[in-house]
Amino acid sequence: MLDQHRHASLEIETDEAKPARGDRPSYGPLLLCVAFLSREVGWNPSRMRLLFLGTGASGGTPGHGRSRRLESSMLISDGTELLIDVTTDFAVQAERLTRIDAILLTHGHRDAIGGLPALRRWWLEHDGSHPIDVFLSNATAAVIRTRYRRLEHCRLHIAPAGRSRRIGALAVSRIVVPHARDPRFTTYAWRVSAGVRSVVYASDIAYLTPGLEALCAGATILVLDGAMWRGRLFSHLAIDQALPTACSWAVDSIILTQIGRTAPPHHQLQRQVAALCAKARAAHDGLAVTV
Repeated sequence: MLDQHRHASLEIETDEAKPARGDRPSYGPLLLCVAFLSREVGWNPSRMRLLFLGTGASGGTPGHGRSRRLESSMLISDGTELLIDVTTDFAVQAERLTRIDAILLTHGHRDAIGGLPALRRWWLEHDGSHPIDVFLSNATAAVIRTRYRRLEHCRLHIAPAGRSRRIGALAVSRIVVPHARDPRFTTYAWRVSAGVRSVVYASDIAYLTPGLEALCAGATILVLDGAMWRGRLFSHLAIDQALPTACSWAVDSIILTQIGRTAPPHHQLQRQVAALCAKARAAHDGLAVTV
């Protein structure tokens, strides 16, 4: 488990001795306080859980053990089961899933939406009665409607950049980040918050921007594009060059995903990432983090 956000945990000390039956306290005021905090500031006494379903580049990243990676996708659980991206590896990644309440899509490339047909099969097997809410840009919706005909399992919601909304117990906002040169593939970075706990997911980004730094301000975890290591590609970060800058941002921890073929084996990558930024680490498929 990563270090908790400095304000992210609430611990209540209790007396071990049980009071006599007639002296037991009333929990009415406490329950009213919990209800007020939940309604007014989104506080939730449960913990947010992140599950990395895939941490590789488009097409997956070959390797052995933790160096072998499926396409990048993540599940956020905090009462609401929120999936980020539906990859071409979804049929395999879905073996770890029991429920999906909503989906966030980063962009319209196949490594982010190519699993929608497999999602339909999973949906039919698990429920099939109510479509899954999918939040995305107008550009990504246009790509999906052009590419796929059977979309009865998805209820598409256009989510303009810069606006915030609630999905279950979670507050969600997004900004446009640089990635693809083709305007059909507008790309989002998402921020998902539950009270004081928050995660920013920026898996596909060409270079760091002031807008992304602002989105990350005060976040518990930044999940960041780690595609290139000691190499350059116009659509993704060169993480050995970008990580020292991201490390100075006001975010508690950084986890790299979208790790590509230029990266060293996982155990070596972990050491080299830690040398660049003490609060950063590389994710691997199946990594679970409690925030």
